[in-house]
Amino acid sequence: MREIDVAMIIYIIFMVVATFVSFKYGSSMIIKTGLFLPQTLIAGTINLALGVFAIIGWFFFAWGVNEFLFFGGLVLGIGLLVVGEAVLITTLFLKRKKWIQNYNESFN
Repeated sequence: MREIDVAMIIYIIFMVVATFVSFKYGSSMIIKTGLFLPQTLIAGTINLALGVFAIIGWFFFAWGVNEFLFFGGLVLGIGLLVVGEAVLITTLFLKRKKWIQNYNESFN
């Protein structure tokens, strides 16, 4: 594999891991505090920040290599960021009732 292929794989894996880490934070904090909207906003912000860091890292890598690689990676990163945010928020909303119910049961 070439250097570019390895960098692209690391880039994609980092974006997926950022979404997973944000989901784990959101789920554990919703169960712990019972607050849905604030914890969802924080989880979304974590995902956004990690995605922006990945895109900035891609800028530093791809700037001197090739302009098509640069813009292709930018489009890929923005696409992964938008899809990751959508998946994160949708999953948190779908599991909201179960987690809040677990929070309420922890007091009883």
